[in-house]
Amino acid sequence: MTYTVAPRQPGGLQTLEEMADFAVELDFGALELSAGNLGERSAEDFGAICRDRGLAVSCINGGANLVAEDDAVFQAGLQQALGYIEMANTLACPTIMIVPAPAVSMEDKPRALARMAEGLREVVAEAGPAGVTVTVEDFPNLLTPCCSIAELSELLALAPGLMLTYDNGNWIIGGDDPVEAVQAFAGRIANVHIKDWEPDPNQSRIRTADGRWLRGGLHGEGIIDHQAVFAALIEAGYDGWLAYEYEGPLDHVEATRRGMAYLRGVLDGLN
Repeated sequence: MTYTVAPRQPGGLQTLEEMADFAVELDFGALELSAGNLGERSAEDFGAICRDRGLAVSCINGGANLVAEDDAVFQAGLQQALGYIEMANTLACPTIMIVPAPAVSMEDKPRALARMAEGLREVVAEAGPAGVTVTVEDFPNLLTPCCSIAELSELLALAPGLMLTYDNGNWIIGGDDPVEAVQAFAGRIANVHIKDWEPDPNQSRIRTADGRWLRGGLHGEGIIDHQAVFAALIEAGYDGWLAYEYEGPLDHVEATRRGMAYLRGVLDGLN
């Protein structure tokens, strides 16, 4: 499994070295990097931190506005996305994930999806010769053009070679079942994020298509059936990285210890 670098979470470790040491302590095999979390550090710094501890870099994710109607903004987003390919080569990282920008409105989503596909086709074309796989995830924002099985199916069809970072929890935001999503995209999944959700009593975090409010939950105590998700991934032949994500209000370090113990127990029961 891989640990997702998360310095902004409550109780989260603040330096890249601390996060890498914690990953080693919990027997993670890799780190997944959000490019924005490098701060003032360089990709070379991050690579050295990982190499010194025997950690791989499983995926680099970063934002890029590929939905903009304005050509200058679109081209800036495209150059940002292409930069992640260079970063991946620096870190010997096989996969990048493009974090989408939102559409202007729900009615604008079809245009945004077509525009995003246009940009992603260029990114995929550049990434292929570099040996880097380009992915998008089912993103937990209803305004993004990749928030449901239907939208991701269309986007992947419009951008041949594009792959999926499957996020087990985010399908719920768009109104889909996580197990059905595995089945829908078997063979197109190149990376996996594993989280849990719980009801948000403050109604302030993420709203689903059916009007519920959710926030990050502790794995095994939230609403997601992880055993069913893992079983579906195994049946689909997925054998890549599983990236641990905790985005809830509890202390991040303690929640990660507890969550990983639970997830490893689930996986052990399936093997």
